[in-house]
Amino acid sequence: SGEPDHETWWERHFEHTVDPAAYVRQIFEFGRGLREFRARPANDENLIREAYMRRGIREALAEGHDPQRVVVVCGAFHAPALTHDLPPMTDKEVKALPRVTTRLTLMPYSYARLSSQSGYGAGNHAPAYYQKLFEERRDGRKERLPARFLSELAHHMRREGIVRSAAEVIEAVRLADTLAALAGAHAPSLRDLRDAAVTCLGRGEYSAIGPFLAEIEIGSHIGKLPKGAGRTPIQDDFYDELARLKLDEYQTGDRKIRLAKAKRSADPEILEIDLREDRHAGTSETAFRGRNQSTFLHRLRVLDVKFGEQLDRRQTGTAFEKWRLRWTPESEIQLVEAGLKGDSVQAAATFTLSERLGECEAIDQAASLVEDAIKCELHNAFEDARSRLQAVAVLDSSFDALARAADSLAETIGCGTVRRFDLTPLRPLLGQLFLKATLLAKQACTCDEATAREKVRPALVALNRVAMENAGDVDGERWQRELDAIAASDALNAYLSGFACALVLERGRIDEEELGREVSRRLSPGIHAEVGAGWFEGLVGYNRQALFSRLALWRQLDAYLVSLDDEEFRHGLVYLRRAFSEFAPGEVRRVVSNLVEISQEGAKELKASVEAKLSDDEAAKLQEMLGDLDI
Repeated sequence: SGEPDHETWWERHFEHTVDPAAYVRQIFEFGRGLREFRARPANDENLIREAYMRRGIREALAEGHDPQRVVVVCGAFHAPALTHDLPPMTDKEVKALPRVTTRLTLMPYSYARLSSQSGYGAGNHAPAYYQKLFEERRDGRKERLPARFLSELAHHMRREGIVRSAAEVIEAVRLADTLAALAGAHAPSLRDLRDAAVTCLGRGEYSAIGPFLAEIEIGSHIGKLPKGAGRTPIQDDFYDELARLKLDEYQTGDRKIRLAKAKRSADPEILEIDLREDRHAGTSETAFRGRNQSTFLHRLRVLDVKFGEQLDRRQTGTAFEKWRLRWTPESEIQLVEAGLKGDSVQAAATFTLSERLGECEAIDQAASLVEDAIKCELHNAFEDARSRLQAVAVLDSSFDALARAADSLAETIGCGTVRRFDLTPLRPLLGQLFLKATLLAKQACTCDEATAREKVRPALVALNRVAMENAGDVDGERWQRELDAIAASDALNAYLSGFACALVLERGRIDEEELGREVSRRLSPGIHAEVGAGWFEGLVGYNRQALFSRLALWRQLDAYLVSLDDEEFRHGLVYLRRAFSEFAPGEVRRVVSNLVEISQEGAKELKASVEAKLSDDEAAKLQEMLGDLDI
């Protein structure tokens, strides 16, 4: 057909049809063509399904309904098989059909969900756009669609401060019409409108309009259920738990949740939970309500039911949790889908954890499942997860995975105390994981820059945190010795050696004089500029506040820069700029204050220059000086 994709072909040949009767005939002929094209075996299940459909149609007509008011909703493929010239399923055939007990439920639609249902092939990738298309053709104003679509896009852009003129919208409409004409079509397709929008409103850049296309192509419409709609067992359990835990007052859609009788912040979507026992409560139910709320929300999280999102896990401590709660039609759908795993939220969460344990091969994943079992208060799942963690720990030798596992296990032990879980078996396991990771730390620091920054650095931070917060369960002295060795080594990744030096400095194991000597050694004319600057970047990448008061560091950096020749300076400048690029303005001023104190010459000019922005001419000269190096 010459169309670039199936969606555009479908839109031009079917959705652009104005006459409803013609549309039905087109769909019918399309289905007939598919059936003729596809060779079907005699035992094709579709033949049985279609015979059952024909029986249902005949039964409806037998009840006296007007045939003109009976509508069959099915795929186009089935339509040609539902005519009167084919026989319906007989009583004998109906009795022979296999049967199973089921529960029927309804779920509210949402445009976001419709756009994602592409696996079956019946999904609508742009429901909001096709609604506009339908409305304009229904009202006999098909030529208005391009102007409506592109005007709405310009409106969304303006609302975010990206101003586009009416003239640009007009040009986009003309371009869309031209593209359709070039394709031999009588009206632009969604692809034509999108290309015109990129050209005229995005000025050649898709990224300029991309964030706004979702709203006008997909949309945010959602449906609602009538009162008394049937529910599955897991839905009944969910709503019973909401009522029991005083989380049952909420509203769906774009409105915010109203949480009943719960401690909450100024944001009505935020629920703050205290996991400790309320000793002033009158009953056991109210005394542990916070902990029970947390358990319920964690079980939903394990089931991937997007009702609650936990916030600030590290900042709130082990006895407090903060959740953002928001109920949407997608949440209802996810809940119903979870019903395949159990008739209650607890049973489904237990089954889900069991599934994940069976697939788990990595130690950090096993540690995360142990944490989930405790937060969900699933004791059987906890024992299975702990056994799996012990088994995987013997085989896994990945440094970053071991570090993540140790960090997760340490947090789990802290959380488990307030949840009254017996975590005695986890403490020796934490010590084993920590020791194994510690012994691999130095070897892991022999790596490239990408691995150093993305994997090894976060692992070092995690292990250092475990060592500081779990002194009774891990070998902290061994960890300190390994850190000292990494910080002192010249054979490892320079960035990681500098970072290890920052960790050692935080522990108070280096005085200012010793730090000055180390900086002098690392930043000396004999060291390649890339290596020296990389080490310095690692040093200032952690706990900068401890560095600002150490003038010896800044004296050595000043002397190092002065000692470089032009070529070395060019290379060193790129790495040093990267090191300082993450400094906040206030931190930059503190560095400048140190440099002013070191050398009083040019102090006033130095202070003024740090506040000035680089002009275009200065930037051009700087790039010319750097040559091929990209600052």
